[in-house]
Amino acid sequence: MTKYSQEMAEYRGEVYFAGAEDAHHVWIRKIPGVAYTNDERFETYNGRELKTVAVTALDAWYEERMTATWRGQPFNVIAVDDGKAEAGYAGGEYAWARQNGLEGDQYNGYRATLEVAELADVQVDRTDFLARWKERNPG
Repeated sequence: MTKYSQEMAEYRGEVYFAGAEDAHHVWIRKIPGVAYTNDERFETYNGRELKTVAVTALDAWYEERMTATWRGQPFNVIAVDDGKAEAGYAGGEYAWARQNGLEGDQYNGYRATLEVAELADVQVDRTDFLARWKERNPG
């Protein structure tokens, strides 16, 4: 199981949200609520602390996507914390979604906070962006 289903980077031994900036740089953003020891030159935009770093300075850069089923229906798990999973409904049975207390609508999607223990068929797919980058940029 993964904690976040999104692009992440490890920089100087700490984990951040991440995203490609250009062909040789990645932006990293501090995860809210996490205490960091590396505090150098992070800028604040709209309450988010971030900075751009060279891909070569990263320890890891990857994306993990977690899917699961709940009550027999498919979900994309967005984040897991303290035994709870924030998840988006990936099925198309909108009456089922409403009957099972999911928030949202058929146009904007349904979401729910689910008990991790109730999830079944959990799968995590990992894409290693740093390995791909190194293959394309040898030496």
